[in-house]
Amino acid sequence: MSRIELKPDYYDDFHCIGGSCSFTCCQEWKIAVDKGTKKKWRSIKAPKYLKETGRLPEGISEHSYLNQFVVKADGSDVIGLLNNMKCPFLDEDNLCSLVKEHGEEILSHTCHTFPRETHIYDDRVERALVSCCPEIIDRWNGCTKLSFTNLDYTNKDYLRSTKDKLKSVRDLMMYHLSSHETTNCTNLLKAFFILLDIYKKDGDFNIEDYLDDISVMNLVKSIEALENAPLDSLIERNELFIDMTENYAREDRYTGILKPLRDIASELEPDAAPCTDFNNALQPFENLLRNFLVSETFSNLLIPGMDLKDMVMQFQWMMMEYAIIIDALYLRWLSDSKHTLSYDSVREIIVLISRLTGYDADDIEEYLNDCFESPLWDFSYAYFLLCL
Repeated sequence: MSRIELKPDYYDDFHCIGGSCSFTCCQEWKIAVDKGTKKKWRSIKAPKYLKETGRLPEGISEHSYLNQFVVKADGSDVIGLLNNMKCPFLDEDNLCSLVKEHGEEILSHTCHTFPRETHIYDDRVERALVSCCPEIIDRWNGCTKLSFTNLDYTNKDYLRSTKDKLKSVRDLMMYHLSSHETTNCTNLLKAFFILLDIYKKDGDFNIEDYLDDISVMNLVKSIEALENAPLDSLIERNELFIDMTENYAREDRYTGILKPLRDIASELEPDAAPCTDFNNALQPFENLLRNFLVSETFSNLLIPGMDLKDMVMQFQWMMMEYAIIIDALYLRWLSDSKHTLSYDSVREIIVLISRLTGYDADDIEEYLNDCFESPLWDFSYAYFLLCL
């Protein structure tokens, strides 16, 4: 059976910009090494110039084989980073010395494919480019709407014609999150309300109920009429930011970015600065963040093996990720003497938080179980979290 291919229109054009990258993936991240690569590395010696450039990890000699650079972290094989948190194979030009010496085939699966993700289903292959790479953020910036090959997610007829129930739910979420008529926070809440309703119906739903313009408009009006407490919501987002970045701070990862933000976060007063002023500074990036949400939904809301409950938890995680991005941007905005946000700053925060929140489904469920009364939220908490 032939499979159709779904992917962003810019997927085939993407290429790593190497030494020109503003936020390299070869530093401060845990770089996974798959079993096949680790075995292959047993017979390949390290580049000879690592010692003379001060890039040999402690306990490793210039005669060591590549597999000796692999260490255990959280039960997985990863490349052991240097004290400066850089990959030992990252050279002075921010290029991979292994690729220079042996070609790309020497890389582990993670290094070779990042930031690409591939999900294979019976009838289709879905290829995504994830938000952990600044080059992907650049692709979204200034783009009015993300377009995909073989996925017309803003077309109601396309949504009606989808036979796969879970895919139709995912595509429906993309449809509602892409709306320019309402804010991103309202779009998230609208989509989450619909997702909860579908979950309560155990997936036995009529998609027309969620495409009717009048019904959707009434839902939006109801959401916008809810009472809010933006300062209390700000404190909640701030606590999530502190909690989510705790392990990275303890391990001295991303210190240059995280420490200033965590210092402000730990002393944040509820009336630190008017939320309205921050919202005005954030407004120019509303469409960029909308594209981020649509892309995250395509790549992460549905993964082979998931069921509806998994999708609800994944969507909650995406709302948390968005809330933490907003909080980090608020903290960055507070630290700026002119209370402004630059594109470079927004891009850096999106990439950072995307990397920090890149959990798999089991870890997400464990986190939600540990931190909340139930792994499935009430709508009221989602509203409280996202209130701006």
